[in-house]
Amino acid sequence: MTAHPLGSGRVVASGAGAKAANLDRAAAAGIDVPNGFVVPDGVALDDTSMSWSIAAASISLGPTVAVRSAFSAEDGEATAMAGRFETELGVENVESAVIAAVERVRASGEVVPSARRDVLVMQMVKAQRAGVLFTEQQFEDDLVNVVSGLADSLVSGAEAGEELRLAKVRWLERPDKSLPPWQQRLALLMREVRAEFGEREWDIEWADDGETCWLVQLRPITAAPRRNETFTIANHKEILPELPSVLMASLVESSSHDLMSFYRDIDPDLPVDRPFIESFAGRPYINLSQLTDLLRRLGLPTALLADSLGGEPELLVGPNPRRLLRSLPTLIKLGFAQLTSAGRAADAEKAIAEFAAADLADFDATLGALRSCYVELVTQMSSLATAMTGPVAILRLTGSLENHLRSQRTPGTRMLDDLAPMAALARSDDAVKAELVAGRLPTDPAFARLWDAWVAQHGHRGVFESDVARPRFAEAPAPILASILSHKDNSHSSSAGLKDRLTWPIWFFARRPMAAREQIRWSAMRSFGIIRARLLALAAEAVADGRLPEVEAVWDLAIDELIGLDCGVAFSAEQLAERRALVAERAEHRLPDLVRRFDDLAELSGTSSGDGSGVFSGVSLTTGEVRGVALRCAEPPAGLPDGFDAETTVLVARSVDAGWVPSFGQVAGVAVEIGGDLSHGSIILRELGLPAVTNLGEIGDEILTGDQVVLDAGAGRLVRIDPDGEAEPGDVDA
Repeated sequence: MTAHPLGSGRVVASGAGAKAANLDRAAAAGIDVPNGFVVPDGVALDDTSMSWSIAAASISLGPTVAVRSAFSAEDGEATAMAGRFETELGVENVESAVIAAVERVRASGEVVPSARRDVLVMQMVKAQRAGVLFTEQQFEDDLVNVVSGLADSLVSGAEAGEELRLAKVRWLERPDKSLPPWQQRLALLMREVRAEFGEREWDIEWADDGETCWLVQLRPITAAPRRNETFTIANHKEILPELPSVLMASLVESSSHDLMSFYRDIDPDLPVDRPFIESFAGRPYINLSQLTDLLRRLGLPTALLADSLGGEPELLVGPNPRRLLRSLPTLIKLGFAQLTSAGRAADAEKAIAEFAAADLADFDATLGALRSCYVELVTQMSSLATAMTGPVAILRLTGSLENHLRSQRTPGTRMLDDLAPMAALARSDDAVKAELVAGRLPTDPAFARLWDAWVAQHGHRGVFESDVARPRFAEAPAPILASILSHKDNSHSSSAGLKDRLTWPIWFFARRPMAAREQIRWSAMRSFGIIRARLLALAAEAVADGRLPEVEAVWDLAIDELIGLDCGVAFSAEQLAERRALVAERAEHRLPDLVRRFDDLAELSGTSSGDGSGVFSGVSLTTGEVRGVALRCAEPPAGLPDGFDAETTVLVARSVDAGWVPSFGQVAGVAVEIGGDLSHGSIILRELGLPAVTNLGEIGDEILTGDQVVLDAGAGRLVRIDPDGEAEPGDVDA
């Protein structure tokens, strides 16, 4: 048996594992892969013919080579086993040294006796830059970690490297010429990789020698990194209070996946399968990065976001003609959906009414109906908003939008129009006026009849009505009573001018979705009112049998907690007080409209976190929070010291790699001082799903073994707390 050269097709034909097979396929497709060959599993290295084959194959590889494992247990779809086996770099290219290195690498696979153990021998690239790249279908940028020279320190976790985002380049596209040459070469390499291997989730190792960017390794991503995406409060800022109720915030976040179903149904390949809503200090934010990527994928200008969503786009990118052409089938479907959105909204109204009319026997059924109403509402409103964006923009440019809008009466404007009879009565009846001035509902029979009629039509609306915890006007009429006194005639009776008549066809296409959008909101709020009343009734039952301390506690619990009440879970007055203290703490935050996932919320909101002692921020690898005890280790411990347990121990290490895997199973979370989120240790921690943060910086003596700590993996923070549970100096947001 002889060595199999990369690119010959013999590696794939031999049934070699994914690492070697992928490089063989890439080289055969003309992708720049360093010259090399595979020593098949099972061959006797002391066999003369095999020695000659290795010597002959090595001649063209230069003075030094890299000898790497290519075992069948590596680079699988479910687990990468990153860094678990031996790699030898800079091996002198003489027969004895190469064969000895092959033997050592092969021997490192004995821990997996059932695995096939092929070994790669490759030309050493004289890398000026090297690194790791993650390409994911859901993102329009590849995530790159880069270091100077070879990338062995990066993938081992000894060096964090520089992280950057590299815009994807697809068929017939070229990289941005303003990028450094090595980034342009890397972007073109990835274009070739995607053309050959498909738009999948790939973990790439690469090296650039100043002239060529080489593909060193290609494997599936088994545990994706958490990216530092940008989120916006735009839209939510308009419909929810500054700090929504705990119930509503949890409902919005739990609906995240379903809120993008409209686009998913149009084209399942669109980047809509990542978290669309995330909460920051109790506030649900919209994933602006995801929406930006959606427009970029379609080739549309990202400035459209400001028109349809509000706020500012994360990234200003103009139209891409090639992507527009490639996306034409999807764009046609979207266009048709927009044209028919007003008609579909009428069907959605019926569905929303049916959700609220269902048998709301318990919290589970009632909250399920609320979620269905919310998702249907947001989905239809998004479609309608998109449908009217173009016509509205044209009308705005022509200066006729205002007149057209003033001629339209939607449920919102009718809510004010219908106050006119009560306002007229108040002007003519001093007793009615006096009661309104005092903030009381007048008892005058004529006023009462008018009021009852108004409540029947509009009483289900309210201040920040999208938060079901907020009372409706029928319950808290003070804002409406005050508006009666200041009511003005808002009707528009002036004749249409020439400009209005000329733009009427455009207005026709704008007004239908606009009216439908307001109408479906009116209907949804009626269902919200019904569901709100049912939640209060269920809460009263829970108070009666001791599961809740008071009815209003229903708004301070998350969805899963309320559903737990159906199973007999109870919440005490002390627990409610703790929750309300947390809500009060969150209310102190004043967050900006745009935040990034790993931002320090205390810093953003102006809330002081002291001098920084005991607070460390890094790169989030996973989610989850651990409140426990720090265990500082320079090497993997043989076991936990006395007094430590797996449920509360937070392992704090300078760096980690595959050798720490046994320790990971003994602790509740891991905090790492130095390392990139694409290193082998980081990949393993994500595969395990263990709460983990990396690249926290030098911790020194600020956190020692035995200190009480909070590891908030989702926020990328490690905080020392004092024995009484107070942060030193600032706690993470629970």
